[in-house]
Amino acid sequence: MMEIHRRSKAPPNKGINNNVCSTKRQGVESSLRSKHNHRPGNPYTAASQTTTTDIILFRSMQILLAISACWFVSLIISVDSPVANGDGLRGSGPASITALDPKDFAKARDQITRVREDFYSRYGGKSEALDMLKRGLRTFENEKNAAAAAAAQKSAESVHSTADRYLRSILRFEEKQLSSSSAAAASQQAEFVMAFGGYSVTVGRGNHFEQSYPFIMEKILAPILALPPFRLKLVVRNSAIGGIPSFPYGWCLPNFLGEDADAVSWDYGMNEGNGAAGLESYVRQALMMPKSPPMFILLDMKRSRLDLLQKYVNMGFLPDPVALGGRDAVNKKLLQLPETEKPLGLQNWDEWGAPKGSPGQSPWHPKKMEHELMGWMMAMYMLDAVEVALNVMEEDPNWRKRENALRHPSLNGDLPAPLTDVSKTGASSILHGAPSNKNSSKWHMNRVSCRTSFLPTMFGNFDSIIESGVTEGGDDMLQSRDNSLFNGGWVMDVGKVERETKVKVQKYGGLGYIDMKTALYGIPSSGTLKLWLPYEQSATNPVQSTGDIKAGTYFKSVVLCEVNEKRGDNECKMLSDLAFEVGFVAVEKAGVTQIKEVASYLKKDICIRLEIPDDAKLSKKGNEFGLKVGIKVTRSDVSRENGACSISHVIWEHHDGNAG
Repeated sequence: MMEIHRRSKAPPNKGINNNVCSTKRQGVESSLRSKHNHRPGNPYTAASQTTTTDIILFRSMQILLAISACWFVSLIISVDSPVANGDGLRGSGPASITALDPKDFAKARDQITRVREDFYSRYGGKSEALDMLKRGLRTFENEKNAAAAAAAQKSAESVHSTADRYLRSILRFEEKQLSSSSAAAASQQAEFVMAFGGYSVTVGRGNHFEQSYPFIMEKILAPILALPPFRLKLVVRNSAIGGIPSFPYGWCLPNFLGEDADAVSWDYGMNEGNGAAGLESYVRQALMMPKSPPMFILLDMKRSRLDLLQKYVNMGFLPDPVALGGRDAVNKKLLQLPETEKPLGLQNWDEWGAPKGSPGQSPWHPKKMEHELMGWMMAMYMLDAVEVALNVMEEDPNWRKRENALRHPSLNGDLPAPLTDVSKTGASSILHGAPSNKNSSKWHMNRVSCRTSFLPTMFGNFDSIIESGVTEGGDDMLQSRDNSLFNGGWVMDVGKVERETKVKVQKYGGLGYIDMKTALYGIPSSGTLKLWLPYEQSATNPVQSTGDIKAGTYFKSVVLCEVNEKRGDNECKMLSDLAFEVGFVAVEKAGVTQIKEVASYLKKDICIRLEIPDDAKLSKKGNEFGLKVGIKVTRSDVSRENGACSISHVIWEHHDGNAG
């Protein structure tokens, strides 16, 4: 980048005379041009005769020595320069940091201006569009710092924080490039990953999947981030799944959203009531992700949840959350205009993107143009951050060092005391954490691991923990399973409503949807489903591998969740119709509890928690330790017709010794 190459001509070290090189060269050239008379004499004395050839050879050697000295001095200066190490970046590799061109900044700003003008035009002019944006997108500033920032006429901290995320993505990529010796690494591109969770609203039900608001935002934002000087590849994942609550999904964020997510989201507008407890639990899980704290996007405008985000901003745990609305942002008078007089972005407002009659075309789902509005509003905020990042790169030659210094330190599981009460859930530790053993003013979250059969996932498929007890039923989940398959094994399948819905969608070409709620289903004749849960906290609490290993030292609890579907009063009930064995020990009924409120769908609680029996032991596979779990159906009249037992998520909380 340009400032790097400018700075490579670093100021000279005070102890080195940089004029020495030019002085020596001038002196040598002057000597060669002058004529001298030499007297004959003893060749071994200074007065001996010197030929013209001798002079040329001697002066040539002097020139070479002078040039070598200059090269050596410049090498020392360049090694000492911070630019030689990428302005704070260290390492070597096939890639170099690309020089900045002033024209790139102008081109990027020109593109930003064009996109903004397009936004204004689409939504009724600049004033109307900005009013719409103000109603439909809420940012949060740390209230302790907001007054000082306003007095100094500084732009919002939240936008600066998002801009820093772009810059850190570039830094991470440069560090990877400089430390890699592979040609493949040299051809890669820096990435900024935005991963969207949620349910049918975010999926885009009633429209094509590609018409959902995350992908609208991507189409607007990606071309600008791809331009120099950023050269960032925007990766957008829509991992929403129709008809699910925020938990157990929230325990499985890395599985669904990816461990590399820079931004994560959830939509709370429909299934989560008016409280904030579920949101706080989700936020606390998000804060445990590798790129913590991620940018948090809330698709909701309920006051209780906005207030909770504000408090986490004030405590310093969320630097740049965003709350996004939809149709309520629109000036209703504009929608009442004749169709041809409406702004372009509000025309055909009541039309769906998918063919008429497609599944999901319900009043509570946003239609095509509402998704476009949501995508545009999100893109406008992200473009503000792009512009801030451009200013930083152009104006601050030390921006790399500054960004390295500003990197948020790892939370290491440490969190503030929770603001909402989840004590009645029966799973407060795995939702909110517990008071820290090291610092009573802080709370600590143990590592939570997940395996799920729901789709789409980035990693952590259910199959990876299955030891035995499963019957293969084929890969086509839309094909109905024969009853005989369930005699002798649990079967990967989908529920009746899920299958019927997916078959309807297929009649319209699938509409691009990738979500599916698959699960292992079992009845009494299916026998015991045997799982093995790997211990994944060895970095902070390594297993002492001598003698019998007590499981409770390393595992705190196991949570099992079923598919969120209602199938009648006689369906399988996890709490009473299943028996469990953990670590070679049967779990007593008192050790199995229903998780209340937070993991609930349509007033049906869908998760249970298993205590680790005192005598439970770990087992070992190769060099890995883990916990054996057995599950079988005990109620004799559980049937597929009435609703078989199902397992779709297996979650386990580790013990790392830092929390109660």
